[in-house]
Amino acid sequence: MGMVNPSRQGAAANDAIRERRRQLQSKRRWRQLAGLWRTMVLLGLTGGLVWGLTLPDWIIRRPDQVQIRGNVLLKTTAIQAQLALDYPQSLLRLQPQPLIQSLEATLPLQRVTIARQLFPPQLIVEVQERLPVAVTTCRQCLVISEGGQPQGPASRWFIDATGAVAPSTSYQATALNPAPTLMIQGYFVAVSTPSRPNLLAVSRDRQQQWQQLYRLLQRQSLPIIAIDWRNEQNLVVQTPLAPVHLGAVQWNSHVLEQQLMALVNLQQLPDYLDPRQIVFIDLVNPQEPLVQMRNQPTQQPLPRRTP
Repeated sequence: MGMVNPSRQGAAANDAIRERRRQLQSKRRWRQLAGLWRTMVLLGLTGGLVWGLTLPDWIIRRPDQVQIRGNVLLKTTAIQAQLALDYPQSLLRLQPQPLIQSLEATLPLQRVTIARQLFPPQLIVEVQERLPVAVTTCRQCLVISEGGQPQGPASRWFIDATGAVAPSTSYQATALNPAPTLMIQGYFVAVSTPSRPNLLAVSRDRQQQWQQLYRLLQRQSLPIIAIDWRNEQNLVVQTPLAPVHLGAVQWNSHVLEQQLMALVNLQQLPDYLDPRQIVFIDLVNPQEPLVQMRNQPTQQPLPRRTP
């Protein structure tokens, strides 16, 4: 059996240790380089993001950078004026949802979508409008809706089926032909601000009441010319024959529907009475309608058709 040289065996072990140390040092250098590279990439991305957020080309500075699409009735400037935007505005920081909610709560718009375009920088507002169905007036008033943005001043206002309003000046000149003719008095409610005495508001309660009333009016065969809402204790609807008093309306009850259904019977009145002598018709109790004549001091029951 041969003998192993101890000195040669020790040299081989030392070489293995040195090689292992060299490999570990090489791996350590690669890890340091990889960490340095990741840090540089992260810093570059962060710097690019900060640069991008402050890039002038991604900021809208003027209303003409807001593009309105889909509007046929309302003027573009009228919709732009109701966008609660503070210029200059970063497109990347802009939150579309509050703007959408404000527009839908203020203007007669059925649906609003908002998109951001970076090149060129624009805000794209797509709208679906609702037709106005009634008109109301006030003297050069400002009107604030649930959205919080005031409109006006204006004296003539259009109302849609949901109760949203817009001044007639917000509509294209030839868009409403014919314009709605149903006149409403007292639709707006006063706002107590001594500094702005001409400021009015659209009450949420009044909007809901109008929605209910308008749905019922659509079923009537007797035309309604006007509605007088100025006295909460007596809602008056104007028919071609005479004004009809409904009293303090019981909203969300069947009484209002019964009152309006009783209007159909008024078409028989010219067979019995001279409409020129009628002051008003009382339908507070739809089961017992009354009529006030010019030549009579008290209200009389309406004549009924005999079978």
